[in-house]
Amino acid sequence: MNAQASQGFRLGGVNDPLNAPLCSDSDRQIFGGFQDYDDETLWNYEIGFKSMWDNIRLNAAVFYTDIEDLQVTLDAGTCSSRVSFNVEEAHTLGAELELTAYVTDAFVVTFAGSVLEAEFDSTVLDGDGNVVGGVEDGNRLASVPEWQFSLSGTYSFGSLFGSEDSYVSVWWQAVGDRITQPSDQLPGSDTFQAGRPFAGMTGNEVYQVDTELDSYDLVNLSAGLNYESWDFVAYVNNVTDELALLSLDKERGGTARAGHRVNQPRTFGLTARYNF
Repeated sequence: MNAQASQGFRLGGVNDPLNAPLCSDSDRQIFGGFQDYDDETLWNYEIGFKSMWDNIRLNAAVFYTDIEDLQVTLDAGTCSSRVSFNVEEAHTLGAELELTAYVTDAFVVTFAGSVLEAEFDSTVLDGDGNVVGGVEDGNRLASVPEWQFSLSGTYSFGSLFGSEDSYVSVWWQAVGDRITQPSDQLPGSDTFQAGRPFAGMTGNEVYQVDTELDSYDLVNLSAGLNYESWDFVAYVNNVTDELALLSLDKERGGTARAGHRVNQPRTFGLTARYNF
């Protein structure tokens, strides 16, 4: 059994000046007051256990993190700038588990997973009493999936082709939905209008970009031969050629450009290592 309480901090800083000529009057008023931001501090509390029974290893833990002055970064609307500022209170609450089974001397299976609640516990308002960028008590923190799981298996064939050891492995990972910025969870956050003519468009066209990053699954395969001085590994990453949306990039709040950053497509490769 284990338990711990730990404290940490992240240094504060100063924001670059807004690109004021590009700002609308409302965005200049909302974001112009965030000149600097304070240190972020937290306390993390965790309790768990590590165990082993014959051919089974099981580790699990639950944890709670109390965060003060959480540093949050938002696109400053039409200003073509990003600003960081503090949110007074936030928390994370979760559990994680890892299970390894030695099915036979040659076959090992590992499962790992976590569930997590990550939310603001306070609200940031502008001078008119409006919530700034989705930073509201009970809303989700950015870039944090509510769940993620993985399952892997490795089978060892022993000596093949003169090697000391040979194996084949498969790895699967599933990651839940996420948001890139707190404002991405607000109603209407997926609808944009440029408001200015460009490249033959009037600027009045309305377009949509999915601001919620969908859950995704990835599968990797590999096979290897280990010799005294050489290791050879053949692999296929992202076997199903899954398109995973990793983050959403919006310039000027999406009025200038919006697009997703994505994962690497299906990739084949061969790695050779020489040990000396």
